[in-house]
Amino acid sequence: MHTCATLCLCASLTTVQHNGPGSSGRGDSSEGAGEFPAHVVREGPRRPAPLREAAQFRQATYRAASRAEYWLGRVDEMAERMPRRRNLVRAAQLREASAVFDDSGVFVAFPEIVAMDLLDISVEPAVDPRVSRLCHVHDDAVERVARGEPVGHVLLGRSARILADLDVDDLGHDILERIPWRPGLAWLGGPRPEDAFVLCAPHGPELRAVVAELLTWLEADSDLPVVVRQAMAHYQFAVAGPVAHGEHLSSLLIVLGFIQAGALRDEILAPALWFSPQNEQYRRQFRQVLDTGDFDAWVTFFAGGIIELCKSQIELVHMLEEIRDKQLNTFTRSDGLARLVNALSGSPVFSTELAAKLSGVSLRQAHAIVQRLDKAGVVRKWDRNRQIRRRGQQVIREVPEVVKAIGMFDHLPYRRDKSVLDPPQSDPLR
Repeated sequence: MHTCATLCLCASLTTVQHNGPGSSGRGDSSEGAGEFPAHVVREGPRRPAPLREAAQFRQATYRAASRAEYWLGRVDEMAERMPRRRNLVRAAQLREASAVFDDSGVFVAFPEIVAMDLLDISVEPAVDPRVSRLCHVHDDAVERVARGEPVGHVLLGRSARILADLDVDDLGHDILERIPWRPGLAWLGGPRPEDAFVLCAPHGPELRAVVAELLTWLEADSDLPVVVRQAMAHYQFAVAGPVAHGEHLSSLLIVLGFIQAGALRDEILAPALWFSPQNEQYRRQFRQVLDTGDFDAWVTFFAGGIIELCKSQIELVHMLEEIRDKQLNTFTRSDGLARLVNALSGSPVFSTELAAKLSGVSLRQAHAIVQRLDKAGVVRKWDRNRQIRRRGQQVIREVPEVVKAIGMFDHLPYRRDKSVLDPPQSDPLR
């Protein structure tokens, strides 16, 4: 399955990427377009119109955006229920990476992504280096945006270069010169030209102009609701398609925008988890903006996705709490046991050394606790399906219930949201 906005490059390239919608405008059609659908060839590359700060929306659109912002606040507060907030961040990163690489045609089993935290351990065959590179990109980008660096500069001047395996140091201050521009034609839709539903902005000077306009818009002060603004930015970035790996970056753009605006404190949402399965609806919404310039339906659709993502993460917190409490109730509680079980709820594939490091207990104590958990069936050895090269005879284990909970890619049913904030008289979603 390919994300609705899979961005592909043409000119002897066929690398799969993803982005969001665009607006109006035309570019040259011809080169390399022989296999595209006839209507895509006729309209040619689309140069999106500049985003307008003064854009007006229907009241229903503002209400949808307001509900989404409410749920962003709710999930951000929910993260405080976790003994280690970092656990929810890590869970979101893992879910995002799995969903993104599934869309890109790079198959990586979920536990393999989790295992990348392990030091001095190699999984055979090796995990695709693009997966570890993506995790590094997320950590680097979130850290920089959280300390005030501009989202657009981080995303295009650093993240895009890291994903392309390019140097990021000492590149000068001109952001447009740091961007690893795509060299040729790009489209949204799928890995093959016949999958395309729109050609992205023409490469060269026109593409640079579109990106310069977007960067200026991203850095400007705004009175638009944060969800409206992120929906528009995601759309514009996708239709521009300035770089390879667009499916990763357009999804990351959503999270970075929310962090910059203060709607989230860290990366606790996995946008690709929801948007990826919405392929047909996503395409329809993109085409409507492209053909009419009307953002209302797209913003409403985007806001609905954010709400569902928030609810999914809230449910994940409840599930992890239930798993943790069940595990702790299996034994006579101790401080070391509680700290180690809490740590493993965010790192469910582990060595004893990693468990000790994350929980802050001694290696000797961690070994004793892990043995108790193993004997009780709470954890188990992980080398049943993979060949693992160990150094120092480390044994790799997993917490199967946690791996299963975090690895659920279909949206979790929303069942409850108790005591996060004082609930309104009725669910604001309805």
